[in-house]
Amino acid sequence: MKKRVITSMMLMLCLAAQQVFALRFRVRVPAGESGESSGAVKWIVYAIVIVVVAVTLYRYFFKARGLLRLFKGGFRMDEKTSLTEDQQRKILLGAIYAMFDKGYLNSVKTGLEKEEREDRLKEDWNIDDHDTAVDALNDLKIACKKDYSSHIAEAFKLKEQKAIEEYLNETFVNPNDAKACAEQIGRAFKYIGNLVKEGIVKDEAEFSRIGGIAFDTTRLISVARWCAESKYISEKELWEYVDFADEQAHKSLTSWEDYGKSYLIGYCLWGADGYELKYRTPTVKKLMNEPDSPWQHFSFAK
Repeated sequence: MKKRVITSMMLMLCLAAQQVFALRFRVRVPAGESGESSGAVKWIVYAIVIVVVAVTLYRYFFKARGLLRLFKGGFRMDEKTSLTEDQQRKILLGAIYAMFDKGYLNSVKTGLEKEEREDRLKEDWNIDDHDTAVDALNDLKIACKKDYSSHIAEAFKLKEQKAIEEYLNETFVNPNDAKACAEQIGRAFKYIGNLVKEGIVKDEAEFSRIGGIAFDTTRLISVARWCAESKYISEKELWEYVDFADEQAHKSLTSWEDYGKSYLIGYCLWGADGYELKYRTPTVKKLMNEPDSPWQHFSFAK
């Protein structure tokens, strides 16, 4: 599609240039009537307008198409994907981000426009080449391993702030880890009520059992797909990150329902506010519950 549009733009530019070149000779010929001279000027104006329109379309067509994509509904599946069913299952671990982007849910190809994808990688992740991509993706791998679910469960039991602080001091040697865990415990207490009200978890026990790993695995797979499509990493590297995310997700989760809940729990633990949680919850519930969701047609089990 992109090649056809660029070819059309180039053809328009060539035709416009040809008109200008021809009119240059017509203007030089002495005109018997003023009408011929004004006609030449008119065609020059037309040619300039065509060039301006062609250049503008070339610059903004793909941005406009990306904007229009955001108005599409439903689950966008790549019917031409070459991935196996198991590979699609793994890619679907990143489906929550793809739903927000109105992109493809089941392929390496994301469906995002090149400029949109690369701008996001640069602005949000400071990624613009292979080295920065690997650095960011490795940081996301580390985030996947930092699971404080058991500590949050203990904090829910202790309740009192002083008792929780003593528990953290006794548990962690590294003060940075203790601080990071304390921050997540604070957010868990803050948002448990919202999650129960939204029907995401029944109680503190379910919150702790599920944990927030899906938030980090979703990000890892999504950013890896963007990087692969932008040629910042190879497809082989992409699958190494996807396989890692798949392993991490299946350490504690056994269903798509728990995976969706885990994303929202992790989103809260990361630091989302109440408005952001309310905005994202319906999209996750669609993946979890609607009959035509790919999560209903692909097994979560490995």
